[in-house]
Amino acid sequence: MKRLLLVICILSMGSLAAQTQETQTTTKTKVEIKGGKNVTVIGCLEQGLNGDYLLTQVRNNSRDERSRYALVTSQDLSKHVGERVEIKGKAVTDRDGKVSIESKTKTEVDKGKDQEVKTKTEGTSGAFDLPFLGVRSMKTLSSSCR
Repeated sequence: MKRLLLVICILSMGSLAAQTQETQTTTKTKVEIKGGKNVTVIGCLEQGLNGDYLLTQVRNNSRDERSRYALVTSQDLSKHVGERVEIKGKAVTDRDGKVSIESKTKTEVDKGKDQEVKTKTEGTSGAFDLPFLGVRSMKTLSSSCR
């Protein structure tokens, strides 16, 4: 009886192993700023809970000064979080320019049908309804924002 039970368990495990599939998901994102205004701003680099970068406590010499921006960049700025930085780039506000984000996610299924999802979003404001700032260059001015 013990042997029969052991054989049934082994056969069941083999059946489960044969049913598992491996999947691999890759996402490619393209961000493009259309229009906008060239600006140079100084502020504090922060990172939101969702991983987005923000520039806060912003100062510039423009009359339409903003206090915060949602940053658009493909760079990893994580080692600069908490620093006072100068950013040169394109500002996108309600009346000037927009940001286009195209994303393609492909899921490859081993021994199954692959899936692909494409999305495109355009807008003038980012995280927390802040205006976008496309980062062209960044320079650290101070290791602390205080």
